[in-house]
Amino acid sequence: MKQEAFRKLLRRYANGDCTEKERKFLEDLVLHNPVVGNWEWNSEEEKVLMGIRIKQAIDERRFGSGRSIRNMRWYWPVAASLLVALGGWWFFRVGTMESADKPLRITETSAFPSDGVRLTLADGSVISLDSLDKGVVDVASGSEIIKLDAGKLVYAHLESGDLVPKHGKQPMNTIHIPNGKQFQLTLPDGTDVWVNTATTLTYPVSFTGGKRSVELDGEAYFEVAKDESRPFEVVANGTSIVVTGTRFNVSAYASDNGVTTTLVEGGVTVRAGAREAELSPGDQAIVGKSGKIERRRGGVEQALAWKNGYFIFDDMDIQAVMRSVARWYDVRVTIGVGVSAKRFGGSFPITAGVDELLTDLETVGNIKFEREGKEVELK
Repeated sequence: MKQEAFRKLLRRYANGDCTEKERKFLEDLVLHNPVVGNWEWNSEEEKVLMGIRIKQAIDERRFGSGRSIRNMRWYWPVAASLLVALGGWWFFRVGTMESADKPLRITETSAFPSDGVRLTLADGSVISLDSLDKGVVDVASGSEIIKLDAGKLVYAHLESGDLVPKHGKQPMNTIHIPNGKQFQLTLPDGTDVWVNTATTLTYPVSFTGGKRSVELDGEAYFEVAKDESRPFEVVANGTSIVVTGTRFNVSAYASDNGVTTTLVEGGVTVRAGAREAELSPGDQAIVGKSGKIERRRGGVEQALAWKNGYFIFDDMDIQAVMRSVARWYDVRVTIGVGVSAKRFGGSFPITAGVDELLTDLETVGNIKFEREGKEVELK
């Protein structure tokens, strides 16, 4: 089958539009001939998103049918073959690392309330966006803040608005995303931002001057509106990521080992003190706590997964896995001494529930878990 015809079939499979005959043909074909990883795609994002869509189609069968996880294990080889063909890891595996000499405690509960997404306006007032109806939220410094639906906020520029702050200081807004939530907003310059769980993003209500700058504590994915005259900057834990128009992900949780920038499209410059690195699509830069910048290829699948409803663990140690789990499900995790040496790779839909995820880890990783409310113990 030619590449374009196969890609069209993949799209129909991902969208659930295949006939039963086409579905069986595709799964059999990829299972026996997983050799299309060198195909050219329109972009790295297209390749990754195609893999995620196919994984979603398989998980709809896996979790939507009412059958148990263990009885649906036969879908994993199909998922793995389809997605390895597209360049991804889609199965659990276990490795080893140095074991801790005492139990590890992981707590990722955000400092702000977990009852909903909150917006702090320039005057210090706080709005609960979850309980707010659609419509105009506020008008300030040339921008109209509009809530479109339950998960999106837009800053619309007012032509008649005053873009120059009268008091000499740019009014700022801050959005707080609690554990177990995500949110999307469009900044005053047209930049789209997907904000992950347990994250705070601070930004001006209108961009003035020669630079567009925002501050991030947590994780967010940016699709930056192109403006070569005014670079866009993300400041996160002492790291600066500067672009004019591009797509990239920044993970900067305080409990992680540093700030990770993953470039999907365009180009970015990552700066930490006197050090800097230029990234190309598919590159990843990790700024350690010492300020050293490590540049490497890959990581796009994992960086895009969360905003498409997935965890992806690419040979991650159990502590890193559980930090992601703790943030999303708002649980506190204790990792036993023997468990701390395990590593995992794989993917999981975040909407499937913490007990189902822990059951999968238990099945493939030879671990046991106990959960009582928000307390989880792995042993």
